[in-house]
Amino acid sequence: MNRIAIIDIGSNSLKLIISDIYDNGFFQISYEKKIKLRLSNYKTRANDITTLGIKKLTSSVEEMKKICTLYKCNRVIAVATEAIRKSRNGKEIIDSLKESLNLDIKIIDGKQEAYYGFISSVNSINLNDFLQIDIGGSSAEIVLVKNKKLIESVSLPYGSIPNTNNFNLINEVSKKDEQKFKETIFKEFDKYPWIRENKNLPVVGIGGSVRCIEKILRNHSFDDIDILLDNFIISYKNINSLFNIMKKLNFEQKKAIRGMSSNRADIFVGCLILIKYLMFYINSDKLAISKFGIREGILFKYTENLFETVN
Repeated sequence: MNRIAIIDIGSNSLKLIISDIYDNGFFQISYEKKIKLRLSNYKTRANDITTLGIKKLTSSVEEMKKICTLYKCNRVIAVATEAIRKSRNGKEIIDSLKESLNLDIKIIDGKQEAYYGFISSVNSINLNDFLQIDIGGSSAEIVLVKNKKLIESVSLPYGSIPNTNNFNLINEVSKKDEQKFKETIFKEFDKYPWIRENKNLPVVGIGGSVRCIEKILRNHSFDDIDILLDNFIISYKNINSLFNIMKKLNFEQKKAIRGMSSNRADIFVGCLILIKYLMFYINSDKLAISKFGIREGILFKYTENLFETVN
């Protein structure tokens, strides 16, 4: 049996999963931990991560590394996504972490991030054809899947944090800001014919903010939402109704919603509005929520490669 740890340095948080991999290729996740980072809040105008941000990141990664040692992991795989890859001093930070913590961290590009999300979805969702969206803190990866194969993918700079900041979504959302977002994101979607031409496909959502949608709908009774949840499938009607409720709430009211993650209340609408308008754009009536993300995608791929090598 192998024990593997996967560390994901994202824009919103630092996440760790530890999994036991058995000789037959199956794995079982035995430990999970998340530390809130918000690296995008520690950036200069020149797009460098600040000294304070580096200090917070370093201490958080060091804490995760100690947990991996405590659990006697055979291997640690660490990746960094949008916040690091778009920072001017991102590579310098990663090199410094490698030297100080003896930890190799790979900065993955948008295509790789989309691919690992795809691997997690096809191994957890019973759909052959779908449009997948992974909404992170700083970016959103969209993938077209046909017959369980990745056909197209793109990484867009419309994560929950920039959506929230650029379109004033923390408190009540004005009609002007909502319309501005709709026009902006539709122009972005128009650049990719494969998004525009694949109407009526179900959407598969991955990422913590997307999973928060499902938690809220399961835990909260809204008078004007006829909630129909079937195996993590959510209708466009439910998404639209939830958005219409959330856009009228201020930050404190959002935090009080049952099922809302306290770490995501301020950026939740930044995710929800993107889901709503992607579904609207392709006339999709179904959102399937994947319980897995890129960490599990890396784990699936590692296990597959390991099993093929052994056999």
